[in-house]
Amino acid sequence: MKKFFCLGLLLLGLTMMPVSEAATQGTNTEGGLYVTDCNEWISLFSSASVDSNAITRIPLGDVVTIIDDNDPCYKDKVFAHVRYMDKSGYALYQYLTPHWTFYRVTNCKEWISLRAEPSVDSQAIACIPLGENVRFVKNAANGFCYVYYNGQLGYALADYLE
Repeated sequence: MKKFFCLGLLLLGLTMMPVSEAATQGTNTEGGLYVTDCNEWISLFSSASVDSNAITRIPLGDVVTIIDDNDPCYKDKVFAHVRYMDKSGYALYQYLTPHWTFYRVTNCKEWISLRAEPSVDSQAIACIPLGENVRFVKNAANGFCYVYYNGQLGYALADYLE
């Protein structure tokens, strides 16, 4: 794929990231952090310990809000005291980032499908119109990217993202 390449990141143990001249990158300045670098989800714990009860799961790509950035756990960058939906608790900081990359839908007539799985045979869960932006979450199988669009997470064909 001409829009994607890896600069030896796998050798460094880092996640592959798409590279495109048209991508827009930035940092969320509104206090939200994105769940990243996990397979499917992370736990929201009741206290700042992995031995505490897990309150809920936070899916890859979803956003949490920092409750208290003066919390000692947050300053040590081990746990972040966060709110997710209507629940508050602690999430491992290593899986949170304020950074995002947007890709624009191109190379189609009207829209592309946001799919439940990385396959053209998978159920379409939404239509993403030509020219719309999606937030990149991670590379996926079969030429797809896992993206966030209009409140939903799903898979879009990378050939239609620039």
